Amino acid sequence: MAEWGDREAGRMGTFFGQAIERAVPLFVQWDLTWRCDHQCVHCYLTDRRQDELTLAEGERILDELAAAGTLFLLLSGGDLFLRRDALDLIRAARRRQFDVKINTHGNFIDDATADVLAEVGVSKVAMSLYSVHAEEHEAITRIPGSHAKTVAAAERLVARGVRAGFKTPVMVHNRRGWHAVGALAKRLGVDWESDAHITPDDQADFGLCGIGAHGADRILAVMKGFEEVLPEVKPISKLEDTPSERVTCSAGTASAYITPDGRLQPCINWRDDIGSLRTHTFADLWWGEAGREKTTSQRAIRRASYLKDCGGCTFHGKCGYCPGISHAETGDAGSRSPYVCERTHLTMAALEYVNVCREEGLPVPIAGTPEADALFEHYGPSFAERQLAARRAGFTRQADALRERSTGLVQIEDPRA
Repeated sequence: MAEWGDREAGRMGTFFGQAIERAVPLFVQWDLTWRCDHQCVHCYLTDRRQDELTLAEGERILDELAAAGTLFLLLSGGDLFLRRDALDLIRAARRRQFDVKINTHGNFIDDATADVLAEVGVSKVAMSLYSVHAEEHEAITRIPGSHAKTVAAAERLVARGVRAGFKTPVMVHNRRGWHAVGALAKRLGVDWESDAHITPDDQADFGLCGIGAHGADRILAVMKGFEEVLPEVKPISKLEDTPSERVTCSAGTASAYITPDGRLQPCINWRDDIGSLRTHTFADLWWGEAGREKTTSQRAIRRASYLKDCGGCTFHGKCGYCPGISHAETGDAGSRSPYVCERTHLTMAALEYVNVCREEGLPVPIAGTPEADALFEHYGPSFAERQLAARRAGFTRQADALRERSTGLVQIEDPRA
């Protein structure tokens, strides 16, 4: 929303809040297929073969989404272009005036496909690019030549005026070259976003997360995301807390997810079926009796739901609670997820180190460099890292002592010897 300016963002905030309150599904992600010709080491999809919705079923669902108030549609996969009718579905969505974005690896975007995407006016095409080094990228995709094809797709799209972007998850496999994708993106004229956190697979196997960047590398990856706005970064103590009565996110209210075979779920991370769009209309599931039992329990989740586990935590008001990951990890969308807890603390640690860089006039360092080692050795461990250690050691129960620190943060008592 930042690109719209403060006034527009303010209006969107009010509009978005009303959408959440009234459960208007403004944003919908629909995975057209889970099939993919790449074999990415971090892929969370374990069951690629689905009885996929037909073009006719898809067009009916598009009509139902339009009637429900959906404005923004993300079409993804697998790789959606493995469907022979992918462009037909994209055309159908654009005829209904959806703002359409696409996630793809880009290897199927030849000149003819790029022409169609430009002609119909998709809003953005986001592609996975893991490194500036082909060998690192292809160590992840396990497909020779895939790096050059993704870069070429970006060039084709930019040449036709289609907004494009690179997405770069950070893993042990691309440690050497992930951070330079940003410079390549700028040179090509495309957007770039990186992600320091790998998600579990769709059978709730959190072992997959272990291939992500570890420890300090994850902190540095988060810091990289703040690099462009370094002068505006605030100390943690000056960040406002989100009220406990708020929902954690828009999942299940202002946003929804549709699987290739038509199952409706709150979001791609929250794999809790509301029902099938093959046997019910979207409205029946989203607002009606057919989905009432599930939607009622899902929409009851608030940030306060986690206080039974997270009460007393310094970062409760700043935590990136995720009901979907909690559901996958614990079976309860309103219970503390150790993985989300770790993710939040590492993000807060990154903010602390970013503020050190801002105050000291230092550049954000790159993983594996002497500058990175010096930053952590001289200024670490951060408050958030100490708090994460306390949580893991079992010293962050609600009964633990709270005391004000000179930093202005409320700290749960450090682990005792």
